Amino acid sequence: MITQAVLLAAGTGTRLMPLTADRPKCMVEVAGRAIVDTLLDALTELGVEEIVVVTGYRAEALEAYLRDRGGFRWQFIHNERYATTNNILSLQVANEAIQAPFLLVESDIYLSPEVLSPLAKEDQILVAPYTSEMDGTGITIGADGRAEEMVIRAHLARPKTLSEMHKTVNFYSFSKETWGVYKEALDRWVAEGRLDQYYEAVLAELINNGSIRMQAADIGPNGWAEVDDVQDLQRLESKLAAQ
Repeated sequence: MITQAVLLAAGTGTRLMPLTADRPKCMVEVAGRAIVDTLLDALTELGVEEIVVVTGYRAEALEAYLRDRGGFRWQFIHNERYATTNNILSLQVANEAIQAPFLLVESDIYLSPEVLSPLAKEDQILVAPYTSEMDGTGITIGADGRAEEMVIRAHLARPKTLSEMHKTVNFYSFSKETWGVYKEALDRWVAEGRLDQYYEAVLAELINNGSIRMQAADIGPNGWAEVDDVQDLQRLESKLAAQ
């Protein structure tokens, strides 16, 4: 059983202002509940016992909120350079606290608990069919369910072939072996000063050159939603109200 999760929660949530003026994006409420609470419910069902939280913007507010919520053993690691770097550094600063196998999860996606169930297995990438309304990293999937190619910013790099891809949903499980290979590459990228990159770019390099193998678990279009801006929030709340 995988009992540790790493929660990336350093971002500023600028596009959700003024809702994020005094709190990180994951604490914004949807239908009366903080986004992060839906994720924590799912992690509880998976049997996660310890969560390493990488904080940045409004770190004190998030730490106080999570400690008060309880339910897990908490480790808090602050990315002091969160405002000037991408999430590659947020993952790298958590290196020493990570005990693989573990789950890597981003904190700003609203979801139902069953969405994370494929992560009970190691070396999984959660994906959903790529649509024209989406943007982000794309993955092509082989007949055996393996992630064959990972394309960063697929909506820009491969706009005409999005229908042939799946989009990453920013939830992963890593085995000890895969994390060992990934960590070495992650440290190299950071040492090279590539701090403007997504941690997924490192993963793409390793998948595309065959250094690691991961399975793509298709969770479909329902049960989760990215909340990047006020319009996303309004659409999600309207959808939930109609159910």
